[in-house]
Amino acid sequence: MKKYRRLWVICILSALTIFALLRLGNIDISFETLARVNLGWYALVVVSFYASIIARGWRWQGILKAMGWPVGFVYATALLTTGLFTSAILPARAGDIGRVAILKQDHKIPIAQGIASIASERALDVFSILTLAMIAAWLALPGRIPPEVLQLMLGVGVLFILGLVGLLIIPGIENWLREGRLVKKMVPTKGWSFFQKMLDFGFSLIEGVRMLGRKPGSLVIAIGQSFLIWIWDALMIYFILISLGIVAPFSMSLFTAMISDLMTAVPLTPGALGQFDATLISLLTLFGLTRSDSSLTTLLLRLIQLWTFIPISGLATYIFGFSRVLNLDSTKINPPQVPPVSTSPASNLAES
Repeated sequence: MKKYRRLWVICILSALTIFALLRLGNIDISFETLARVNLGWYALVVVSFYASIIARGWRWQGILKAMGWPVGFVYATALLTTGLFTSAILPARAGDIGRVAILKQDHKIPIAQGIASIASERALDVFSILTLAMIAAWLALPGRIPPEVLQLMLGVGVLFILGLVGLLIIPGIENWLREGRLVKKMVPTKGWSFFQKMLDFGFSLIEGVRMLGRKPGSLVIAIGQSFLIWIWDALMIYFILISLGIVAPFSMSLFTAMISDLMTAVPLTPGALGQFDATLISLLTLFGLTRSDSSLTTLLLRLIQLWTFIPISGLATYIFGFSRVLNLDSTKINPPQVPPVSTSPASNLAES
């Protein structure tokens, strides 16, 4: 019954969000409001959303293949959809944990390698979102970017650069962590074996991410797919505005979409309910839209992106046999048994 309680939670949060959007935005749900929406343009929102889902599955399949774990396109896309469904009803991207666990069950892919594939996704997402946000800001808000937004973009950019530097220098300090005198003094003798296993797991994860970087062709394709995914995301807002008869440059939709996604990189609620909505409304209002139009745009976006996606993705989860992801709290996943990652340049070149 626990999984149904989770659905009740998302239903309650969704109802509260809809109520807040209607009241705060002064949206009148009437025939005139519904007639205002051009269904032809709104249909393109649906196409854009599911095209981005397919692009995500295609990218993840390519990442796994580059890491030496080939899986089918349909399987990868279906499992990714299951992950999105789980994240929509549980907070903090719980669907990512489900994806890693199912990969281990179905394809014997080590936990560290599954996490590495998702870490690669996240790194590509951050790079794409930051790049598109800066381009959109330059086009849509020349000289008028709020300081808070600049600080957010700069902070995420610094963290991203530190992460890349870390991937380069961490393998170089593996021997020090394993054999350094200071480390041996700090780690209790009884905990040394556990400490070594944690190092094996951590460096296996890092090596999995770096494997993608050793294949320039796969990396270029994955970067292109990432830009495609987030451009589709911006197109959803663009098409909603057109469906409401609001003519605005695409750069505005791109900027609002990218900043909203950055603000919800760590969702605090299932589906980032409230968190995403408040950010998007504020940004649209910044560009001169009325609060009513901003709220209606957000409502129409959430209708496709969340409230109709949950039953569709939930159905796909059951059809493809991934419903066990909802019971992972009772599933025992064995600790990853991975070999130590060699830091020898010669062995790395041989592997690649």
